[in-house]
Amino acid sequence: VVCIDEFQNIATFKNPVAFQKKLRANWQKHQHTAYCLYGSKRHMLMDVFTDSSMPFYKFGELMFVEKIKKEDWVKFITSRFRDTKKMISKAQAALIADLAECHPYYVQQLAQQCWFRTNYDCSEETVHKAHQGIVDQLSLLFQSKTEELTNYQVNFLKALIDGASQFSSKETMNEYGLGTSANVLKIKKTLENKEIIDIRGSEITVLDPMYKSWLKTRYFKLK
Repeated sequence: VVCIDEFQNIATFKNPVAFQKKLRANWQKHQHTAYCLYGSKRHMLMDVFTDSSMPFYKFGELMFVEKIKKEDWVKFITSRFRDTKKMISKAQAALIADLAECHPYYVQQLAQQCWFRTNYDCSEETVHKAHQGIVDQLSLLFQSKTEELTNYQVNFLKALIDGASQFSSKETMNEYGLGTSANVLKIKKTLENKEIIDIRGSEITVLDPMYKSWLKTRYFKLK
């Protein structure tokens, strides 16, 4: 079994299509070999495997890995605290998962920061302080990322975080300054390509939960 992480980066290689053609031409002849190709940028992987003009079109079975469930994170976090002679309640472990939106990297980072701040029993205040500490640490990065966006893109993120859903409606476009419905489609595509939002059907989410928190509380200062 050959596993290759962040496989979508193949699209950035020199002469990427030619390289992909060579790979497929050789890999499809291999016997007793399985290839597991995965990555964190779903829409780029979809371009590689679902575009009929690409060499890896229908190369194998597509599998979408969902986020780890909150109840599983609660079991994991509470057990790891227990293993190190510290305590955290199920409620506080669930709060960690909620604040990090079950994002694997951030759940573990936040849990670690809570563990560092805990002498014996982790409190709700400790979880919130650890969460704010991570957001503070990333603030300069988030500020730089936001400054690279256009006003339309920033306005779209504000609408999204503020709970808007009908982005192409006249009321939403006027309230948040999104321009035309055609411009809304362009904004969505650009933000998706920038790996800032994820689009699954009608559901749109901000990929980075800490960036979302920073935008809401620090940049837009929404309630």
